[in-house]
Amino acid sequence: MLKYLTLLVVFALAYAFIKSKSRKILKTDDLNRDSNPAVEDMARCQHCGVHFPLNEGFRSNGLMFCSDEHRKEKDRAS
Repeated sequence: MLKYLTLLVVFALAYAFIKSKSRKILKTDDLNRDSNPAVEDMARCQHCGVHFPLNEGFRSNGLMFCSDEHRKEKDRAS
């Protein structure tokens, strides 16, 4: 009888160990999925050459600029 009780305890401990490891793996996967940054399209300023997110730029005559000042300077030069 003691032999069966010992086997039952060993199986219960192994089950608990495997279950806790699988929870940690799933939790780590969820954290990694949330920590990935969103990908944004980038553009290059035609005046200074700096790269910046496309949605933060200024467009003039089909060209992209990092600031309104650079856009105005390019317009003045033309």
